[in-house]
Amino acid sequence: MRGMAGQRLPPRQRLTLSSPAFVSISTFFRRLFQIGGVLGLWICKNCRLAAELRFRSYLEEIGIGLEGSPLDIACGPFSLGCIYEDVHGHDNSPRAISCLKEKRISARLGDITRFDYPSKSFRYVVTFNPPMKPFRQRGDHREGIKRFLEELLRIAQERVIIRSDPIIPVLPIEYDPLIERRGENFIIYSARSDPTSYGEGAGSWSIPVAPSS
Repeated sequence: MRGMAGQRLPPRQRLTLSSPAFVSISTFFRRLFQIGGVLGLWICKNCRLAAELRFRSYLEEIGIGLEGSPLDIACGPFSLGCIYEDVHGHDNSPRAISCLKEKRISARLGDITRFDYPSKSFRYVVTFNPPMKPFRQRGDHREGIKRFLEELLRIAQERVIIRSDPIIPVLPIEYDPLIERRGENFIIYSARSDPTSYGEGAGSWSIPVAPSS
């Protein structure tokens, strides 16, 4: 296609659920929610569809479904509870937790870097885009992220799924033998008891896909 003066125009780009523009819109609504008041309540009630589409996009990108009991860390005001029934959310925002409880989604208010859940208490532990600030506030963020991963592996029965652009590059390499699959901005760890059985690409059993809407 050519425009004025015969200049070639760039091809029209398709907006997808995983495109930077859509992710930016989702982040915008999350930040608006944090403002609180009437605006926060309006967003809480009317943006569930946007959250559901975003979560489904993440799960499709990762290629995994979460049958069973997922623990959603840094879940925000929607959590994976907008897709799955048996989800427990964990967030450090009182408004987010209040919003989840209004939807009758199990959730706990607490620090996202320290947990007191029993070992192997959830089938999956998932965190999508957790904030870096809590790790940086405690000094060496690399050490904080290492402890974070260790806690997630302790709590999970089967897998830990992390999706985060800033966290993925600084995850400790000593846990690489537990990696089942990784991508540019996500990683799946096995949380089973024998880490030597699960190297990268070692899993021979199938991973369920996310349920369709």
